[in-house]
Amino acid sequence: MLAIAVAAVLLAVAVPSFQNVTANNALRATTADLVTAINTARAQAVNLRQPVVLRHLGSSWNDGWELFYDSARTEGDQSFHPAGKATVTSGVDEIQFLPSGIIASNVEFEVCDDRSGESGRKIQVGRFGVIENNVITCS
Repeated sequence: MLAIAVAAVLLAVAVPSFQNVTANNALRATTADLVTAINTARAQAVNLRQPVVLRHLGSSWNDGWELFYDSARTEGDQSFHPAGKATVTSGVDEIQFLPSGIIASNVEFEVCDDRSGESGRKIQVGRFGVIENNVITCS
């Protein structure tokens, strides 16, 4: 009986901690995937010497995102999806990288989840493709 009581106490402590670790890993993975997609889009636009578009799938960035190339190219589009319950928001529907590697204007993304007051990430992409990745407090 004592062993069962100790196991129950350990589980009561471990489960919430495990849920936080899982949620934090989902935020990190989603942020890394988004930064990778932005960097890949810029690099491909410069390398291929043609515009490459990073756009959301479905109705929002929460449905995932893809790299879109000219339909005559053989590279094929690449798609990504947020991990876990992470949400991605932005005021734009797409980013078009020109062959020079620049975009029309600065773009911001916020990566959060359903936990109120927890840390999330703000990803800012400058006109020349420079990425800033900062910690924010999600609402």
